Amino acid sequence: MKKYLHKAIAFVGVVLCCGNTLQAQDLHFSQYNASPLVLNPALAGMNSGDYRAYANFRTQWVTLSKSNTYRTFAGGADVAFGKITRANSFAGIGISFFSDQAGDLNLNSNHVDLSFAYHFMLNRRGTMQLSAGLQGGLNVRSINQNRAIYGSQYDQSTGTVDPNGTREYLGKTRIIFADAAVGLLYSAITRHGTNIYTGFSLGHINQPKISFQASGVDATNGKPEKLAMKMAFHGGASIPVSSRIDIMPNYMVLWQGTSYEFNIGCHLKSKLGNVKLSKTAIYFGVQYRGLYDAVIASTRLDVKGFSVGMSYDFNISKLLPASKTVGAPEISLMYQGAFRKKPKPGHCPAMF
Repeated sequence: MKKYLHKAIAFVGVVLCCGNTLQAQDLHFSQYNASPLVLNPALAGMNSGDYRAYANFRTQWVTLSKSNTYRTFAGGADVAFGKITRANSFAGIGISFFSDQAGDLNLNSNHVDLSFAYHFMLNRRGTMQLSAGLQGGLNVRSINQNRAIYGSQYDQSTGTVDPNGTREYLGKTRIIFADAAVGLLYSAITRHGTNIYTGFSLGHINQPKISFQASGVDATNGKPEKLAMKMAFHGGASIPVSSRIDIMPNYMVLWQGTSYEFNIGCHLKSKLGNVKLSKTAIYFGVQYRGLYDAVIASTRLDVKGFSVGMSYDFNISKLLPASKTVGAPEISLMYQGAFRKKPKPGHCPAMF
């Protein structure tokens, strides 16, 4: 076990050394593994039974915007096909969606995706597999321009805003575009019982146009305004240290255009009840989102296929005075089940 623990620590060090800027343009969750199809389409059908359903809700920046306008909700479901024996390659299909609202202008993004993945078993014992996934979806974005205040409405001599002053108007307040993504995932279980996985996904590969301007170009540089491709690297491990305790290091790196973000953390899993038969477990852990953005405390409870997770982001960025130390709460729900009384689930990576 020490050999794998040393590898995990070394990899964590590499990830920490790579981080230098922050914040990807897309939405993000602190419990990113609880929204698997948002993270990587190769995870479709990758569950501990035959089917899975999940939901995430997150709210943040309540002190910076009126009416708590920064809210994100995601959900989805996926099904596996062909899990006949533990060593069988199998397929997965899933549907996912998210709804994100940002800022006082109510910039709304509503996205629906279909994902397909195939999971290739790399040995006869079913302990190593390579997964590949495809995803296609539709996105609707809108903005409430009537809530905007422009410089032309501001009177510098009095410091007041004239609601009847001259306004600027965008060419469109709603846009609709198609989107596509691909992903890969490698996972394995070692002879010592360590469960490891690492994945990569590439989103927005068609780089859809997202401008609200009628011309479709960015007014600042005159170039077409497109959604930049997003690369996501993620992985982790579940390392048993006793019959009841596992340690679970994990990481995620997002890279989109000129924006960059990484999460790195570790959780402790404690198995409850009968160690061999019970699926009841409780988790505690902490993550760091860099550089100097947030420290995230999280916990989860697994009971008979149900998982309930909660986390809280403690802001440590330069926005700390404005946020008044108020962070971002997040809750996740998941259920994994089987069509058969005694399913043969095959290999599934252990992810917090």
